[in-house]
Amino acid sequence: MLRGIAERLDRWIVDRNVEAREEGLLAIPACKIQVLGQFALIEGGVPLTLAATKDVDVRGNFEHGVRKELERLLRREGYELDPVGHEIWMPRETRYADLFVGAFVRVLLAEPDAVLLSKALKAPKKNAALITEYVAQGASERFLKLATKYGIDLEQFV
Repeated sequence: MLRGIAERLDRWIVDRNVEAREEGLLAIPACKIQVLGQFALIEGGVPLTLAATKDVDVRGNFEHGVRKELERLLRREGYELDPVGHEIWMPRETRYADLFVGAFVRVLLAEPDAVLLSKALKAPKKNAALITEYVAQGASERFLKLATKYGIDLEQFV
């Protein structure tokens, strides 16, 4: 779903930049959008029981007009851009994988281990079932090392 939105956003920026060039105006610069939180897990196809969500958490370097267009595109699909999604804490070690790379838009997904770590550290009660399921399935070595580094007591999820 997000890949399609990213493609439409990229085309929208291309069209705006063609118009800007014809009118002698400044072009919209390229942007990078990092998808965080639950939506990164959903879009990444993580094999866990994930709660449905309408909020899309992102961090990005985009102009106001691009943000407004992204919000419009998400609303058309029944989702909304979380206004404080950029405030989500993510570990410094978070890796991001490309979901879409266009002419002006690059969308990346936060790795599942980092998203799950963030959920376990910042909202353990709310995410207890999800983290318990992940630990029971056999959490990755990376997740376990990061959990130790950030002082997460995994016993609370067993």
